[in-house]
Parts: sequence; C-alpha cells; structure tokens
Amino acid sequence: MNIKKFLIGGAAGVLMLGATIAPAFADSVSVNFENPPYTLGTINAQDGWSSLGAAGSGCAVYDHAVSASLGTAGFGSQSLRISNAVTSGCFGDMTFAKPLVDSVGETGATAGTFSVGTKQTHFEMQFDIASTVPGAQQPGLFMSVSPDRGDGSRMSYVGFEDVAGGIDIIFYDVQGIGNPANFVLTDLGTYARTPHTVKLVMDVIDGPSNDVVKIYVDGVLKHTGTSWENYYRFDSEASAEQSVRIVKTAIFRTGGAAAPATTGKGFLVDNLSLLSGPILVGPPTNKNQCKKDGWKIFNNPSFKNQGQCVDYVEHHSKDEDHDNRDDHDNNNHEDNNNHGDKGDHGKSND
Repeated sequence: MNIKKFLIGGAAGVLMLGATIAPAFADSVSVNFENPPYTLGTINAQDGWSSLGAAGSGCAVYDHAVSASLGTAGFGSQSLRISNAVTSGCFGDMTFAKPLVDSVGETGATAGTFSVGTKQTHFEMQFDIASTVPGAQQPGLFMSVSPDRGDGSRMSYVGFEDVAGGIDIIFYDVQGIGNPANFVLTDLGTYARTPHTVKLVMDVIDGPSNDVVKIYVDGVLKHTGTSWENYYRFDSEASAEQSVRIVKTAIFRTGGAAAPATTGKGFLVDNLSLLSGPILVGPPTNKNQCKKDGWKIFNNPSFKNQGQCVDYVEHHSKDEDHDNRDDHDNNNHEDNNNHGDKGDHGKSND
C-alpha cells in the first residue's frame, strides 16, 4: 500500500467532504508532566492531581513522584515515576490523575462526593509506559492502572509486572452475576521494557453484563472484555453502595507485596490522556446506511446531511480499492523477488 498517497488523499477527501473525522469528545485531559506546570517531587496538588500517600498524608508514604525521564524515547524531560517499594491496602491515598469535568457512567451510576458534570457513556484512557531500568528486571515490580471515580472505585483494571522476559501486561474484568464476583484474568503478553502505548476504551450501557472494554497495546487490539459493573451490582462486598460508579479519572495503585529494592526506580508513565464523550457510532460502510435519516446516527465521523454521508462512503470505498491495487502490485513485486500476575491481583487487596 502507498501510505503517503493514502494519507494525503484521505486528508484531502475529508476536507472536501466537510465531515468531522475526529469524534467530538465532551471533555479531555492531556498530561505530559513537563514544567510548567509540573515540578519534580510529589505530584499531589499539582494541576488537579491527588497523591496523598506520597505526600505523607495517607496510609503509607508511597514511592510515586514526578521525576526525570532518564532519556526515555518520547517521554520529554519529566515523567510520572511509580514503584511498589511501599504498598498498602488503601485506595483513596493513591495517585489519581487530573480528573475530567464530564464523567462517564450509566444512568444510575453513583458519584459519591464527586461532581458528575454532563454524564457521558464513552471513556478512553491512554498512556505510555516504560521501565526505569530497561536493560534489567526489577524483581517484584508491579502496579495497576484503572478508570476510577476518584476514591478507589475502579471500573476496570490493567496491571503491569516486571518479569524475566520484560513487562507483562494483564487485564481483569468481572464476568457473570455471581456473589462473590467472578474476576477473570487475561494475560495480554510480555513486552520489552522500552516504551509502549497502552489504551483502554470503555463503553458503559445501562443494565448489567453489557459494558464493553477494549485494551490496545501499541495500537493493536489485544482483548475485548467487560467492566467491573457486576461487582458493584451483585457482590456483597460492595453492599454499602450497591451500584455502578462514575468514572472521572485514573488511579495508579501499588498494593499487594512491596518490593523495597525498587525505591527510586520502577515504571515511568508519560503522555497520559483521558477522554469522555458519547459512544462512538460509525463510520458508515455502505450508502444504504445513510438513507432515511440514517446519516444522523453517526458521530465517528458525523455528517451535516445525507449527501455528506454518501460522499464519505463513496470516497473511502475508492481509497480501499486503490489500496487493494497497491497491495496487489506490491505482492506481485515481492513474488518476483522471491523467485531470486503476581502482586496485587485480588479484588480486595489490589
């Protein structure tokens, strides 16, 4: 495929059609930890972040801080550094990202003491992660990152463990309506300790057993699962507030077994973004989807009228045909050449 032609042609076509390709999110947060506004040391109270434990006001003094990026590719000069040199069973004193104004949640999702804003149904969380010691294992190093209300009410979970082969990434969701909840582990693979981009996308839908969570690593969809909604609905451990929760932020947590040797090291996190908005619908794949006001349902991209929707489908069909021809030509050319979890995985302690 001729990538250059595809990008230039696609962009030109979009401009001619007037369609909004990037979905319009209700709210977003983007953080690269550079100065200003971030300074080295605890991130607590910097630009809306909370990290009470690391600041000395929690269950323990955690090794979470803004630090030098150690020349890590794509990380600028400063990053968030987290190790599990110190752990606890607490949640509300961990590190929480600058929150969204517009939360994500079902109609009945509870907010606790947090503001709801304009409640949305689609959440995205993306960040880059690397080891501070890319050439060697840090035995026992583990942390988790989760969409959260802001007090440890997590609605999903991605975990990172430094194993012999690199960084092992895991995902937990809750399947079924049992009590206790059925937390299911999915191993997403082991990756080099150099930077990787992790993205979690969550669509929440009213009612049990129907939320959709997708996990991407370096742009590749690794798993599609569900959220923790059924834990809050059906597990008696959540009986004090037996309802799903809104999501406004991300929690970076170090629980389970401590690894004191990781003090001052651990993981680096950078280029964090959080997004909230409507569940994405689209793009259309055939012109019939544009008929009878069908064009109105799309927001990825959105259209001003039926004609724009039809033009979009026709244009992208031509792009696909062109790309297929390029691929065919390239394949022919190639043919001619050829002829010459450990750590804090439990629901309560992590």
